[in-house]
Amino acid sequence: MRNSRLLLTLTVGLAVSSLVLTAPSSLASREPTKTQIMDWINKQAKDPVVSDNFDFQLVNLDDDPEPEIVAKHNGSVHIGNFYVLDQKPDRTYALIAEEEWNPPRLQLDHWDYTREVNYSEIDKNTEVEPRLLAEKRVFETVQHTGGSGISVYEANLWYLDKGRLVKAWEGLLQETVSVPGGQLFRTVGSYQVVHDDEAKPLLYHWQTKQELNPDTGELLPGKPETALQMYRWENGVFVPMNVEKPSGQ
Repeated sequence: MRNSRLLLTLTVGLAVSSLVLTAPSSLASREPTKTQIMDWINKQAKDPVVSDNFDFQLVNLDDDPEPEIVAKHNGSVHIGNFYVLDQKPDRTYALIAEEEWNPPRLQLDHWDYTREVNYSEIDKNTEVEPRLLAEKRVFETVQHTGGSGISVYEANLWYLDKGRLVKAWEGLLQETVSVPGGQLFRTVGSYQVVHDDEAKPLLYHWQTKQELNPDTGELLPGKPETALQMYRWENGVFVPMNVEKPSGQ
């Protein structure tokens, strides 16, 4: 009987010890809450989060194993902020980058149109994470800005370098401008990154401008104006190259 009690005491003691040892690991594995992230941002941000129009993602932005946090706050139609937070040794987070971007969404790997996620037999370069661009983990954030009579969507390509956000390129995706006197213009753009030269990839950016009927929004007669600009990767950013307009323009 005495041996049974001793065995029971040892078993309970080991169970309690195991629970104490595993508790910190369990707590550490939990993802931060929306409230925690907003608090961390507001302790350091130039433009704090002041509404519930807030979203975030945990994502690996650099080479260390700990995930970073990217977050967006949409203050109004054309005003917002974008934040990047890095994990500290105590597993809380510190704000390391803040931009006056107003992202309509967080879709960071959208720039890589050629990435095949599910079909390795089709694309031998398939990876779980976005592929590197000139040995950098490059991400896209769309900015929606504008003002009275103006609405603009821009793409921003960026990456982290030693805890600092580096802007690699920005370009127009769509712009609508209402001109006093009854004119309406729309410019649409797109871009592609070509990886043939892994050390110095190219970026192609097209823009087409059209005049619209200010009352109906329909295209007015006349040939759209299209321009192409090419960029080459130099010293960690995309640098413009001298390119003529496409033939026939």
